[in-house]
Amino acid sequence: MAYYLIEQPKSYIHTIAPQIESNIIKSKLTNIIINWIDKKHGNFIRTKEDILYKFKLVYRGSRDGINNESFRNKCEGQVGSLILIKVNQSNKIFGGYSSIGFNSIGNDLLQFDFNGYNSLSFYYSSDNFIFSFENNEDIQNMKISRVIDYSKAILNHYTFGFNFGRGSLYMKNQYLFINSECGNYEKNLNINDNFIIEEIETYIVVKQ
Repeated sequence: MAYYLIEQPKSYIHTIAPQIESNIIKSKLTNIIINWIDKKHGNFIRTKEDILYKFKLVYRGSRDGINNESFRNKCEGQVGSLILIKVNQSNKIFGGYSSIGFNSIGNDLLQFDFNGYNSLSFYYSSDNFIFSFENNEDIQNMKISRVIDYSKAILNHYTFGFNFGRGSLYMKNQYLFINSECGNYEKNLNINDNFIIEEIETYIVVKQ
């Protein structure tokens, strides 16, 4: 009696990653980023049942200026946003996703006194995360740190371009600062350092 192996039908898989107009990462990394947005493992294989996203470029440092004012002018508003950062003299890529944007995002905030004369404004999100790639094609050694203190997901203050969790990942003009000990995000990036920003991009993340 002959036996035959019948191949089971395969689910449709997106073999082409969503395109991104980036000078910082290759498009293959976008699947990892949208998996993180969907709170899945970075290398999860997406199917036709998964949400589709597109990335709309709104700010590029080499075009618009790498400084707090340019970033805030281009990126203000309550909208899901992705930041990508290439630092000087390194292949590493850093970034962050904020489901609530970065500044001028409404009244759902926590405030407290800062240096006796100014208040810091914190905004709530359970979806935010920061991350790193070893290079612009890294699909194996990437790291992600999700927000753990939801009430302090984003700090809005004019002295920063953006600030995830009061110091976990923030921009101060041409400099990027990372501190894994701040406590508002997970410590998975395991970096406490500052870098000169070579290029920075912000994208509005849109569900299709």
